[in-house]
Amino acid sequence: MIKILKKAFWFPFSSKIQIEKYQKEIRDIEWDSFKQYITPNVSFLDVGCGSGDNMNRANQELGCKVKGIDPSPGSHGVGRFSTEMTAYPNIVKGSAEHIPFKDKEFDVVFCSHVLEHVESESKSLSEINRVLKDNGTMIIGMPTASMAIIAVLSHYLFTTHVNFLFFLKSIGKKEMLNRLIHLFIPASHSMPNHKYISYDLWNYRISKWRKIVSSEFSIEETITPCLYPYPDYIQWFPKLKLRGNSSSVFFICKKR
Repeated sequence: MIKILKKAFWFPFSSKIQIEKYQKEIRDIEWDSFKQYITPNVSFLDVGCGSGDNMNRANQELGCKVKGIDPSPGSHGVGRFSTEMTAYPNIVKGSAEHIPFKDKEFDVVFCSHVLEHVESESKSLSEINRVLKDNGTMIIGMPTASMAIIAVLSHYLFTTHVNFLFFLKSIGKKEMLNRLIHLFIPASHSMPNHKYISYDLWNYRISKWRKIVSSEFSIEETITPCLYPYPDYIQWFPKLKLRGNSSSVFFICKKR
C-alpha cells in the first residue's frame, strides 16, 4: 500500500531517463530550426554549453571546430544524466561575462537558454561580440513568456501536493511564510531564490529580449521553434509548432 501511495505521489515527475529523452526532443527541434544558419567547417563557440550536446551536433553534423564555456561543465543540458556523454574535451570553465578567448576568434557563437541566468546581460553580449569575427554569426536563444505560463500551469497541476506537504512540515514562521507563498506563486526560473514567476512573465517577452539583444547586435532572423511542456513532468500536451508562439525564441544576429 505504501509503495502504491509513493508511486501516486511522485507520478507527475519524470525520471532522469525521461527528462533526458524529453529534453533531447526539444533540443532536436530547436537545432533543426536554426542549423541552416551555421556554415559548415567553421569555428564554433558554445557559451553556456552544459554537457556539450550542441557542440557535438555542430562537430558531427557540420564539421565545425568546436569549443565551449560553462561555469559548471556537465551539470545541465542534454547528457548530464548520461554515462555516454561525459564532459566534452574542448569545454573550459568560465562565465559569459568573462569569455577566456581571443578577440574575433570564432565564426559562430552560439548561446542557448543562458542569457536569462547571467548576472549582466550587457556584459555577456559585449563579450560575445568581442570574440565573434566581423563577418560572423551569433545565434542566441532564450525562454519566452509562453514558457513562463506553462511553468505556472505545471506548478499547479503537478507540484501543489508536494508543496503542501512541505508547508505542513515547515519549522518557524519565516519558513512557513515562504513555503505558503510558493504554494500559490512559483519561483522564477532565472532567480528562484530571489524572484517569483511574475518576473519571468514580464522579462521573458520576445519584444524585451529583442530590445536587449539589439543593443549589441543586428538581428536578421527571429525563430520560434515550438511550444513544449517541461521535461521534468509528464508530457501533458504534445510539442506544437505554432507561428509566433513558442517556449523559446532564437535570434540570428550579425555585428553592427
